[in-house]
Amino acid sequence: MMIYIYGGVASGKSEYAEELISKSFERKIYLATMENDGDFAKKRIQKHLLQRASKNFITVEEPRYISNININSDDNILLEDLTNLLSNNIFDKNGLKYAPIEITGEIFSDIIELEKKCNSLFIVGNDIFSTKRNQSKELDIFIDCLFSLHQKITDNADRVVEVIYGLPYNRK
Repeated sequence: MMIYIYGGVASGKSEYAEELISKSFERKIYLATMENDGDFAKKRIQKHLLQRASKNFITVEEPRYISNININSDDNILLEDLTNLLSNNIFDKNGLKYAPIEITGEIFSDIIELEKKCNSLFIVGNDIFSTKRNQSKELDIFIDCLFSLHQKITDNADRVVEVIYGLPYNRK
């Protein structure tokens, strides 16, 4: 089972996803995709760990290769979040990597493989699709890749929820 939860920045999508998976399952893995690099990231990660401390998640940090994580068929995974995962894979310190569209396809394949290995997969994604275009070639490519993932996940998900100002709206 795949559930996709998306929304704008600070929309409440992550809190909603955590609540949804926590209501349904005892055994849950928080698959954190944020790069654990630098003071800002370390502080933010610590803040998030404290916020979830009472929710009994097993936290696994994997910023790029989600198909490599060790899981069981009874695990329920909250992938937080799709935007970080994409960014970590198509950008490096030198900028946009070669073949971002192919990398995006590999990420989607990894998501499908992950779903097959676990009991349920909850994916959190950002709605950045109203971002002004033509600011840079790299940003436009990133938006196109994220939208491609958004469409593919929406097509394959059992349920899709958009969160707006903390309110969930079923889209599928």
